[in-house]
Amino acid sequence: MGPRRSHRKSRNGCPECKLRRLKCDERYPCSNCVKHAIQCSYVAPVDRTESPASSASPATQSQPQSQLQAQAQVNPPVYSHSQLGSYAPTPNSSYPGILANSEIEFESDGTLDFVGILPSSPQDALGLKEDWGLDLELMHHYCTVTCNTLTIREDVRHVWRAIMPTEGYSNKYVMHGILAIAAVHRAYLYSASAQKEKYIKASAYHLATGLKEFREIIASPVDPENWQPVFCFASMISVYLCTVPIRLGVPQWPNPITNVIDLFASIKGMQAIMNPFLPSLRRTQLAPLANSISLESEMRVHSPSLAAQSLLPADIWTQIARLQQFIDDYPFSPPSTAGNSPEKYSEHRKDYESALKFYKNSTRQLELAGPNVEVGMVFSWAYPLSKQFHEDLRANHPAALVVLAHFCVLLQAVDHFWYLHGMARQVLEDIERQMQPGFRDWLVWPRRWVLGR
Repeated sequence: MGPRRSHRKSRNGCPECKLRRLKCDERYPCSNCVKHAIQCSYVAPVDRTESPASSASPATQSQPQSQLQAQAQVNPPVYSHSQLGSYAPTPNSSYPGILANSEIEFESDGTLDFVGILPSSPQDALGLKEDWGLDLELMHHYCTVTCNTLTIREDVRHVWRAIMPTEGYSNKYVMHGILAIAAVHRAYLYSASAQKEKYIKASAYHLATGLKEFREIIASPVDPENWQPVFCFASMISVYLCTVPIRLGVPQWPNPITNVIDLFASIKGMQAIMNPFLPSLRRTQLAPLANSISLESEMRVHSPSLAAQSLLPADIWTQIARLQQFIDDYPFSPPSTAGNSPEKYSEHRKDYESALKFYKNSTRQLELAGPNVEVGMVFSWAYPLSKQFHEDLRANHPAALVVLAHFCVLLQAVDHFWYLHGMARQVLEDIERQMQPGFRDWLVWPRRWVLGR
């Protein structure tokens, strides 16, 4: 009898193969999931045996040292599946991160308002013309670098790296969105270079060009034929809106509270447009975008070890209970005030109760994620915020600012993403400047975890 063939044991297979007790070939997507038409959520393990020098690609080795240092800071770590915990997607379940129609208020007279703060035409983008050489450079950078910095899960990276460019082949506005993000990322990496201005102009041009077609498409109801490319471009807009300081070439957000409110409004507007189709998201190649946000629906077994590695403060639920009491006790627009009925008084309080409810939901998702927090888990809090809550934020209403300050603690958990770096700190510092003296004690806890003081 000949020698037995050696067998390499591994615990890094995808959760679908583990659930079905099959040997996974540890590729994305794995052969078993392809064979059975199952959405694969394999996350590649980190190879920690290679040195940085031996694992660097020729393209990376040729990059300037300043870019490599910046890239090292913005690239979040990749975690093995054993670190992510035991879970599997549930394609037929609803998406907890998506609100029901009854929970979304269609408050705006037009669906285009949420893109109103962006350039309205290519001519607004500094008169830049197409440059195919630059576009090829940007596309290469997007597929080799940028796509990997937008998320930490390998299945979601696959969507950004392969699925979205595929949508761009037949939808030019999606391709312009890709090039816009790549260009602003290059501007971030080359912040001290003379090339920075070139990339900022290219980003503005491509975003404005894509928006021109995007506006025409969403002027009519989004339909089953075009909702997926619309969703892709809307996702790109969300990233682009977070890059205000980079695009302006300044270290700080101009008006942090106002800027983050504009971001919330855009997220809510895109949610309203896409809402009829989002329940179908899990049945498409874009499914990992949903799986990565709503871990509660895909985790088969809760992992205490992941919860122990949470990026959130250990006393966050104690603080949430205090925040609940603050909202319960706060004197919202007393009925005796002229023009305010008891019904309006009650609705005002419900706006804050709803904001706290979804704050708890986001906190729960971040806890389940452990150290593997995705940006969408944090910003899912913005979906249900009411028009009244937005108005209160713009008016620097003390209660609204207190809630927003606590949101900064969640936002700090994704501060390592290059397009969000410094946002939590700057928003909280702006809240400190605007907060009335009698409510500043409510900033002590957020300040400790965001500012370290």
